[in-house]
Amino acid sequence: MTSTITELNPKLMRWFDGQHLQDKKHEAMQLLTVSEDAWPHQAMISVGELVAISPTILRLALWSGTQTSKNMERTGKATLIAIVDHQLLTIRLALRTLPPIAESVHPRDRYEGEITSIRVDHAPYADITSGITYQLKDEPGTLKRWEETIAELRF
Repeated sequence: MTSTITELNPKLMRWFDGQHLQDKKHEAMQLLTVSEDAWPHQAMISVGELVAISPTILRLALWSGTQTSKNMERTGKATLIAIVDHQLLTIRLALRTLPPIAESVHPRDRYEGEITSIRVDHAPYADITSGITYQLKDEPGTLKRWEETIAELRF
């Protein structure tokens, strides 16, 4: 079954709130953009690199100078794919570049994305149990970096 919503509901706001990163540390999402030669470009993004500022605004922090950043700056668009609460979310974002933070602990290309739509897919006969997952190599260091990155995204 598929439905479309225009903003994050309270449960999704909690998922993207930048808190309780320890509980979400194995979850990865896909960030899709379009390359200069019009091919889809897929990147990974973690819960420590984005935060919901409101039900309609997500902020993202990407490694500087990546192909994904270049694509987002060129098109002003991206699609975030996430599995949350047994549902596949396809979140379309209209982006604007945020200014760099002069004293940033972890310099990143930062963006603010206005949610234009969220397609929610789930099957009545089965639960989606996971998306892309991973094991952190330096869990304490990564969680600390994520917390600092989220703090900078909040301003």
